[in-house]
Amino acid sequence: MRIHDDRAQDMVLVYDAPDQAKAELVCASLQSAGIGAVVQNQYAGPGAGMMPHLGLSDSRGVLVPTSDADAARSLLAAVEPTEEELAAEADADATTLEEAEARVRLLRG
Repeated sequence: MRIHDDRAQDMVLVYDAPDQAKAELVCASLQSAGIGAVVQNQYAGPGAGMMPHLGLSDSRGVLVPTSDADAARSLLAAVEPTEEELAAEADADATTLEEAEARVRLLRG
């Protein structure tokens, strides 16, 4: 998704990623939560590595609409569950794989 100049003023930086992969992951996480996020400089070319040496930014920032900034920051600040918490949650769910697959087949009808 590209930001047009008229919309760029309505966007704010909520995350400055260390690399493109992390920026894409954060952007996708925000989008899956219904927040219209975009990656800044996602189409940087092969000369992008020279940008810091030229005094230019090589940021991989994630931008969201100003109206969604607080929600995006809250989502990004949320603590991720530990492996133990995820395992305990999975153990508490009595649904077997076969039961889940049967439910999906019924929904697809």
